[in-house]
Amino acid sequence: MVFFLFNPHSPSRLFCVVFFLLVQLIGAQAQAIDLSVYALRYADDHKTVYLLNGDDEAVEVALSTARIVGPYHTVLDADSNVILRSKKEIEEGTVIYPPSAQAKLPSDIKEPVMILVPATESLPYQAIMIDQSLESFPLGSYLLINLSPMEMRGMVGSNEVVVSSESATTIIPSSVDGDLLDVHFEYEGPKGWRTFARTR
Repeated sequence: MVFFLFNPHSPSRLFCVVFFLLVQLIGAQAQAIDLSVYALRYADDHKTVYLLNGDDEAVEVALSTARIVGPYHTVLDADSNVILRSKKEIEEGTVIYPPSAQAKLPSDIKEPVMILVPATESLPYQAIMIDQSLESFPLGSYLLINLSPMEMRGMVGSNEVVVSSESATTIIPSSVDGDLLDVHFEYEGPKGWRTFARTR
């Protein structure tokens, strides 16, 4: 919150107005980030997407289901969303870049990766943001990503885990190296919890 104190008969009124406009302009500047991308599967006709780099230039991103690609320099919109785009040519050779995936970037993510899966809704991809920094995703750990609309819970070895809808959590296995992990997962449906994956 900003407070201004000034004398209505003083020229300082102009200074206060100019200062306020300057603060607005600085706050409106787009935030630049370095983004990596991974596709679990490809959406039809969307193996290539684009990111705007802040200079109104579209950077081509060739998606991969085998590895994480990037990082690529891009900018967030006013609501801290990362937007992947497709490329379309309309009449008279005009090129447009409509959205193909969108996800909000939480402020605590240090090394963002956008995870993509084909969607059945308005955009070709459903997306979620994860943090690949060692602080959030340590060596030897597992990242459980829940892209479903339902809460999940389970056991990985002796680790109990609960993952809410469209979120991710890190699991550090508690077993001894070389031991097989007993993994058991359930989802919460209309009739209660139901098992959907189990190793033993």
